Amino acid sequence: MLASNIGLREDGSVHSTVSFTVLKPASPESLGILRTDIADAVAAGSREIVIDVDDIGILDFPIITVLISILRQSRESGASVSLRAKRQSILDTLRITALNKVFTVISTDALPGRRVSVVTR
Repeated sequence: MLASNIGLREDGSVHSTVSFTVLKPASPESLGILRTDIADAVAAGSREIVIDVDDIGILDFPIITVLISILRQSRESGASVSLRAKRQSILDTLRITALNKVFTVISTDALPGRRVSVVTR
């Protein structure tokens, strides 16, 4: 099933944040579903989109292309897009490609009993 590569979770916050998780392998079909699901969420009123890319494996060109497309479409509709990752290889790729200057990158490390978030730009 194509949708199994993408998880959608509405957190119910007053800020209307929707989180998506992209899992490997990311196929063209699953990336298309991700783009459609995010467009639907923005059309339904979500203004903050968070995409967890930590489990994607390798952040390659097709994925980067879709992420940039999602960012453009979301911004045109008044929504923001953040990427969440804690794996160093993913954070390095975001830095090397300068995507950390285009997206807000949230690095979350789970600690016993609490979560610590550091936002970089």
